[in-house]
Amino acid sequence: MIRTQIYLPEDLYRQLKLLANAKNTNLSTLIRQGAQKIINQHNKDTNPKVDFAKFIGQAKTNKKTNAVKDIHDYYENFV
Repeated sequence: MIRTQIYLPEDLYRQLKLLANAKNTNLSTLIRQGAQKIINQHNKDTNPKVDFAKFIGQAKTNKKTNAVKDIHDYYENFV
């Protein structure tokens, strides 16, 4: 871990200390957890989930398939 120094307003510091004591943890752990939540929220906001269904069939290839024949054969053998 990297050691760093921050300045907090006194009222914020007191509130964080009280919360850390109530959660039976220390101030640095509480601040790390808060910082991680901010990062997670930022990443969630800037990297929306990709709808991969939109990509199906979008790739252009020269590869030939027998998909229609395979499906036909499957159902012919199934019945």
